[in-house]
Amino acid sequence: MMEWAVKQGLLEDDNLRQQAARGHYGFLISRCYPNAEYELLQAIANYFIWFFLCDDLFIDRVESVTSETLRNLTSVIDVLDFDSARPEPVYGELAWLDICRRFRRLLDAEHFERFAQGMRLWASSAGLQILHHLRAESIGMREYRTIRRHTGGMDPCTSLQDVANHGPIDASEFHDYDIQKLRHYANNVVCWSNDVHSLIVEAYQPGQFRNMVTIRAAEGFTLQESMDYVAACVEAEIARFVELSNAILPHANTRVAGMIAGLQDSMRGYQDWVEQDTLRYAPEFIMNDADDRGRIVLPSRTREIVGESKS
Repeated sequence: MMEWAVKQGLLEDDNLRQQAARGHYGFLISRCYPNAEYELLQAIANYFIWFFLCDDLFIDRVESVTSETLRNLTSVIDVLDFDSARPEPVYGELAWLDICRRFRRLLDAEHFERFAQGMRLWASSAGLQILHHLRAESIGMREYRTIRRHTGGMDPCTSLQDVANHGPIDASEFHDYDIQKLRHYANNVVCWSNDVHSLIVEAYQPGQFRNMVTIRAAEGFTLQESMDYVAACVEAEIARFVELSNAILPHANTRVAGMIAGLQDSMRGYQDWVEQDTLRYAPEFIMNDADDRGRIVLPSRTREIVGESKS
């Protein structure tokens, strides 16, 4: 994963390379997809490191809006739509193209489009998140949860959980309302938990600094009361997930059961990664890691690839 990221020119900045190493994203992938075949696991690993880097450098840890914001986000959508990069690619664009082509090869068209739709929603909802942070005052909790559900990046991740376990479920099963509710519950558990885990880092981020905890605190509650509120919301989502999955599993086929098990892996895997593996949210690195302004450059490897394509 790290070797691939270096080869793709994602880690030419020393600070980015150190941040990526401290993230220990390999542990996150292995915890969330313990049953995935090696080739799929490798593709997911490359996607994860790309996503964390681009999420930080396009949205969270830079100014809310820069001269490159729209080019960066639309490049993600264009690669999905056209299976090609632009003549002058932005940071991470060629790496993203490589990831998408790997997934196209490993997944059938239906399953790739599930993943792709999650990424289109991520790039699109990033615009809503940016609008939120351009406001002097925060939006309400309900509106925030809507945006967070898609900016968290969980949609594409959970769309792979059937393939990573007992095999792909068909379209009617995947889009069944109960399965979609389970995906929403798992999504909320991870994203809302992350709002607590990343609270201190986000307080220093120039681009994205509002979350469930700060919105609750703005309503007149203390910081501790706000964190307790979010924790209670997470516990309630877990309870809803357990209740619904217990109702589905007795009648589920093996592949649907695998999907549900994968969603459980996503929730538990994220929590264990935060508690045992990663230094992404460690207090000692906050002042260095929270601000990535000025760290995007056109990597030398990107220049080489573009030069080769023109010759």
